[in-house]
Amino acid sequence: MLKPMIALLMVLFCQSSAAMDISVVGTTVRLSGPVVGGECDKLKQIISETKIELVVLSNSNGGNANTGYCIGETIRKNKISTSIEGFCLSSCSRMWLGGVTRKLEGDDSTVGLHGNYKGVHLIEESTARLRAWIPRFAPDVDVELMNRWTALFYNKEMMYFYNKRAALCRNGRNECSNIKDKNVFNAGLATK
Repeated sequence: MLKPMIALLMVLFCQSSAAMDISVVGTTVRLSGPVVGGECDKLKQIISETKIELVVLSNSNGGNANTGYCIGETIRKNKISTSIEGFCLSSCSRMWLGGVTRKLEGDDSTVGLHGNYKGVHLIEESTARLRAWIPRFAPDVDVELMNRWTALFYNKEMMYFYNKRAALCRNGRNECSNIKDKNVFNAGLATK
C-alpha cells in the first residue's frame, strides 16, 4: 500500500514542478515555463482579485494549445498589455498576442510561431481556427507570413520574430534562414 502511495505522490510532485510558474508583483503577472493546462483558471482568479496591467511572458517553449488560446482571450478581455523577456514559443505566443499592447524586451527576446501539432505532425483541421484567431488579436498581421507559419508541417519548425529581424528555422534553431526585411513590427505582431 505504501509503494503505490509514494508513486502517486512522486507523479503529482513531478507534474506540479513542471507547471508554468506564475507570480504577481504589484500590477504585473509573470508567467514562465511549460504550458501544461490549468494556468488560465489561475490567471482568471488573479485578475478577479488584483488589478493587473501587464503580463510578462518569459522562457516558455509553450505546450497546451487550448490553454494558450484561453490565456490570450482572458488577457484581451481584461485589456491587459503583454511583454516577452527571453523567449515565448508556440502556445505561449497566443498568450502574448492577447495583449492590447505587445512588446519584446531587448534585441534578443523572441516570439516563436507555428501551427498546432499532435505529436510531431501538423493537425491540419486546426489551421483554420488558428488563422481566424490570430487576426482578431493582431489585425495588422502579415497574412502571407501567418499562412506560412501556420502550415509548417513539423513541430520542430518555427518562425522566430525579434525586434530587428525574423527567421524561419527547421530542426529547432539549428537550420535557420532569415526572412528578408521582416521583424516583429512589420509582421504586424508587436505594437510597441
